[in-house]
Amino acid sequence: MTTLGKLTDQRNITTITFDMDDTLWDFQAAMERALELTLERLRVMAPGDAARKLTVQQMMDIRDEVASELGEGATTQEEIRYTAMVRTVEHVGFRARGAAEELYRLYWEARVAGARPYDDVAGVLEALQGRFRLGIISNGNNTPQMVGLDDVFDFTVFAHDCGFPKPDPHIFEFALAELGDKPENMAHVGDSLQSDVQGANDYGMVSVWLNRDGAANETGIVPHWEIRDLTELLEIV
Repeated sequence: MTTLGKLTDQRNITTITFDMDDTLWDFQAAMERALELTLERLRVMAPGDAARKLTVQQMMDIRDEVASELGEGATTQEEIRYTAMVRTVEHVGFRARGAAEELYRLYWEARVAGARPYDDVAGVLEALQGRFRLGIISNGNNTPQMVGLDDVFDFTVFAHDCGFPKPDPHIFEFALAELGDKPENMAHVGDSLQSDVQGANDYGMVSVWLNRDGAANETGIVPHWEIRDLTELLEIV
């Protein structure tokens, strides 16, 4: 655990919010596995060089292009993913009716099947319950229930609820309006320096960067705290 930003009085924290994807569960691994299964099915449906040469990374790039066009927060993740699947099918020159719908269902089922929290999550949340109000502030569409975290959080706020994705301060303001709390009484924990740390810093919250992989920070964005494991959060609060 490393203190990086200006120290704050942790005794004033009454609410702790968390990002979902790649903070509480391994979204990246589940997503990539779901895309692998989807690509396998696409190659059966559309045999030929185009589908054979298509990669999971290209599928992720197509999804990111769609998200940029439609707007994160302004459009649901479901619509972004479905539109990306339509574009993926078009990319390989396949025109069969219902192909995108079938692939979207397969992707979604596979991703849900692979959803489970990191090993350090359940114990930490149990230790925090009753001491703090716990919430989710996420740009994604994965609910706590989808990853087996039922009856843990007092509130959830997703970008599509308010139309503003992190790091836009409006999503944090939206959460605080629900609580009647003050930014300085809240800590936000997330894996993204840009979305989570910068967003929390800009809104006057205590920022905690969960850097599970020990990545170098070359962004100039400075969290108040950097932790490698969620259990270290218990030493802060």
